[in-house]
Amino acid sequence: MTETRPGCDNARCPICYPNWKEKEEVARRRASDDRQDCIDCWLNLQKRAEAIASSPDPIARNRRINAAYAQLWWDDRRFQWAGLAAFASKQVGCGLLNAAEMIKTSNRQRDAYQRWERDASPLERMSPYGSPRMPIPDQVSGEAAAKVYQMLGKGNTALFLDIWPLHMFYKQFGLARLKRCLPERPLIKHSVRWPIGESVPFGTPRKEIEDGFAAIDRGDLKRSVASLARHEQLNILQPAMSNDPMFVNLLRANQLAWALNIPTGSAQQIQLTLANKCTVTGANAQIEMFSKLPLANLADPAQRMAFVLRAADRFDELLHQPLEKHDVANSIYLIAHMK
Repeated sequence: MTETRPGCDNARCPICYPNWKEKEEVARRRASDDRQDCIDCWLNLQKRAEAIASSPDPIARNRRINAAYAQLWWDDRRFQWAGLAAFASKQVGCGLLNAAEMIKTSNRQRDAYQRWERDASPLERMSPYGSPRMPIPDQVSGEAAAKVYQMLGKGNTALFLDIWPLHMFYKQFGLARLKRCLPERPLIKHSVRWPIGESVPFGTPRKEIEDGFAAIDRGDLKRSVASLARHEQLNILQPAMSNDPMFVNLLRANQLAWALNIPTGSAQQIQLTLANKCTVTGANAQIEMFSKLPLANLADPAQRMAFVLRAADRFDELLHQPLEKHDVANSIYLIAHMK
């Protein structure tokens, strides 16, 4: 809008401002062009993220996502959240591998039994020990693993599709433009892949996003990790995964069985390994555990955020250690090249 001159309070006064219509039209077009440019930039980055996460195989897709997070940190060490995310996403991949193995065992037993049932003679059917083994615990574990596999793959992909474009937009255009364009991101929702649309609207502008990148801009990396972690855990993963009743029950059953050493054959310790491997051993192992308590609940946002922030603090400490920082950097480098 044209500013008023002294003595003329009406910015559209044809005497004081004979060209006010033309100037307003120029300003309107400029604002419209800027808005469209925001939309085009978001769509371009979203499609690049979709290309990275395009594999139909959740395990292969996870490796590419891990590598993309690791590359973000490798290219710009201010992206400390992305470095931590490379390890966290790698740990999701470990969960996918474990679930896939349990599914495979269950399916193998079931297939063998079905083949026997189809081909066995009447005499063989009469024998109580004639059929292949198909233990009920393995079949139950297989069904549970299928649910975990599906949920981990969906959450891993959705989170990447949300947050990788945010990092890339900030990297290319800076904080001011990120803030200006953030409200336009939801406008591309019908043109993008978004696997959790039933529970989380696409591209909603969040205060945690602005706070996280503003903290990066001023060099407060610990605060940036905390803000982006809150966005990741509370705005994306909580409604998409941790509010799912069956998934919550499976998480709690796993924690109970692991903490009490119940011999299920499938219970796993919930941990984050700050290395490129699923597990590491030794006195100096870089591991952050969730909890040893049987009733600890990873689906509870407060408990999960406490775990994530402990891991973030540990990661930050390692990056400031003269020797450990090289081990961490080497692990992230290896993750970046494990596509």
